[in-house]
Amino acid sequence: MAFSDELTPCGVMFDVFKRSCGIKHNELAEMVLSSRPLSDGRSPKSRTSDRSWVSRFIVHAPAGSLQDRYFADYGRAATRVMSRLRTRGSKVFDPQQILDVVCGDAGQAMDAALAACHQDAHLYRNMLDRIRLSSGTTVGERAEAALVLFVAVGCSGNVGKAVAYTADYVRSMHVNLMSTPVMEKIDVSDRSSIDAWEPRLGLIRVRDGYVCSAPYWVEPMGEGVTIGALALGDCDITDVDSDVSAEHARIWRSDQDGWLVKDLGSSNGTFVIDGANRTQNELQGDAVAALHAGDELHVGNSTVFAVVEGIPERWA
Repeated sequence: MAFSDELTPCGVMFDVFKRSCGIKHNELAEMVLSSRPLSDGRSPKSRTSDRSWVSRFIVHAPAGSLQDRYFADYGRAATRVMSRLRTRGSKVFDPQQILDVVCGDAGQAMDAALAACHQDAHLYRNMLDRIRLSSGTTVGERAEAALVLFVAVGCSGNVGKAVAYTADYVRSMHVNLMSTPVMEKIDVSDRSSIDAWEPRLGLIRVRDGYVCSAPYWVEPMGEGVTIGALALGDCDITDVDSDVSAEHARIWRSDQDGWLVKDLGSSNGTFVIDGANRTQNELQGDAVAALHAGDELHVGNSTVFAVVEGIPERWA
C-alpha cells in the first residue's frame, strides 16, 4: 500500500483530534481500532505502538483502502473519545466545547475530505446541523451524537453508512435529535425566476437571487429523486438548508402528466412558483404539482431551486 498525502476522512479525524484536542495518533488509534484478530493473528489495536504502521495503514492510508474490520464499533469508539476528552489530558473539554470542535471551523475539514473523496458532504453537514440544532435535548446528548457521526464517517469513509449508523445510535438514546427545525413561513411569491435553457429537466440551487450550484439532473426513467437533508439515494439532492426535512419532497416523471413533485409530509412545506404568472402553489397532504422549466421549487423556508431544461452533458 502506498503512503498517501491526499485529504481523507480518516486522516482528518486523526488530525482534528490531535490539533484541537491534544490526542496523539497512537492514543486515538487505541480508542478506535478493533481488538479482533486479522488473518495473521494480530489485531489492529495490538499494532498501535507501531507508529509507522498506524501512519501508513490507518492515518495516511489512501481513500477506499481502509476496511471495516480495522475499526471498533463506532459508538463505542466515540464513547471512549468522549471519556478521554472529559476526564484526562492537559485540557478537559465540556460537552459544548466538544460540540464546537466537531461542528466548528476545525471540524469543517471533514466536509472538504468527503468532497475530495467524491462523498456527499451536504449529507454529512445536514446530519451534523440536525444534531446541533435539535431542541429539547441536552448539550451532552448533542455532543455525543455529533462525536459518533464524526468518528463513524472518519473510520468508514462512507457518509451514507455513517449517517445511517448515527441515526440508529440516536434512536437507541431515546432522544429526539432528528426532527426538522420548524421555521416561520415567509412569503416567497416575489422571488425572481431563472430563464429556461434547452430541453431536459434539472434543478439549480438559487440563493439570494444567485445561482450557487451546478444543475441536479433528474432521470426521466425510474423512481425519480428525493430532496431532503438526510436523503440517502445515490441521485438524491441534499444541497439544502437545515429546516428541510430528512426526506422532504419527491420528483419523478409520469408518462401521462410529465414532471411531478410531491411533499413527503415535511415540517416546513413545499411550494411551486409558476414561472408564467408567479402564482404560488403550496403542496399539502397527497397533493401533486407539475413542474415546468421556469418554475421555482421552494422546500422549507429558504431552499430554492430553479427548474430548468437543458442537456446534462453541457453542465458536466
